[in-house]
Amino acid sequence: MDPHGKNVPALFPLQVRTAYAQVLERLLDLETGDRFAALSSFSLLIKEIGARKYAYAQGRTSDGVNRQIYLGPFDQHMQGVMERFSRSKKETASQREDIDATAMMLRGTELPRLDPVEWRVLAALVADGIFRVGGVLVGTVAYRCIAGLLGVKLPSASAITADLDIAGQTLPIAVVPEVVRPETALGRLEMGFSPMAEADPALHGSRFQSRRGEFKVEFLTPLVGRDYSKRVMLRQFAVPAIPLRFLDYLIEGPQPALALGRKALLVRVPAPARFAVHKLIVSQERRGVPLKTQKDLEQSYDLQRALAALDPEGLEEAFKDARNRGPGWARRVDAGMRAMTRIFGSP
Repeated sequence: MDPHGKNVPALFPLQVRTAYAQVLERLLDLETGDRFAALSSFSLLIKEIGARKYAYAQGRTSDGVNRQIYLGPFDQHMQGVMERFSRSKKETASQREDIDATAMMLRGTELPRLDPVEWRVLAALVADGIFRVGGVLVGTVAYRCIAGLLGVKLPSASAITADLDIAGQTLPIAVVPEVVRPETALGRLEMGFSPMAEADPALHGSRFQSRRGEFKVEFLTPLVGRDYSKRVMLRQFAVPAIPLRFLDYLIEGPQPALALGRKALLVRVPAPARFAVHKLIVSQERRGVPLKTQKDLEQSYDLQRALAALDPEGLEEAFKDARNRGPGWARRVDAGMRAMTRIFGSP
């Protein structure tokens, strides 16, 4: 049976999708609530920087210094969390156990899961706070998380990888003063992670590989201009990053999702529609790697089929945004669509 038949990919059962949404919402609350718990004597405030609003806690820390601590963008979810905090509502230990129990149930379903190594490495980076300060999970692991987020069975979500890709761009210190240390987090795993040798010295420290096997962690950032050799430091990650074209489009407006493994992890992934369109674009950038090109087109095809039923307006908007960025963008999108259609048919 052709897994890429003309039928729309099947949704996971309503019970599974509901449980997923509950775990995701409660982990979002806990992510902020854990920070609030250490700031019980702090006051909450909203700062407007540029055209956006951000939430902060302000008060005196244990070292006697008055500080403002970044909590996150002031969106609808943050507003709700702040209101609950103002009413002194806290998550209890039993509620945490409920979250773990529900997440355990999700592990028993067909939702895509991380293998033990992927989960262990990602859990270390989550604990370090990399997604709290602007990190976005991209690549094949992110694609599996997107399948769960959509609640749909994507045939191409079963692909296995041996790397973890984290994208981001430096945020102004006025917005995110915090700095995390993913290199230190990887070191605590005792898996022998060390920086890989790079042909370009400017990129040293942007990729790490474990001595136990071939597992890699890469840090990526959007390319500004045309100079690939320019060293780009991600300030809040304290690591350099590999600059890539078209990545700015992919990581704009990321969404929270679950990475399922031994426990559920809260991560940020690209918007599904942007992921689908971005795969068309990068498929045209591959040179001499037909298997990767086909994987790009296959993932885009499966996502487009699902989104055509679940969020056609979002998919149309993602295509429009990409094409409006210039003739080179539009040419790659259209060429990717033609190549995808030749192999898999029209989504």
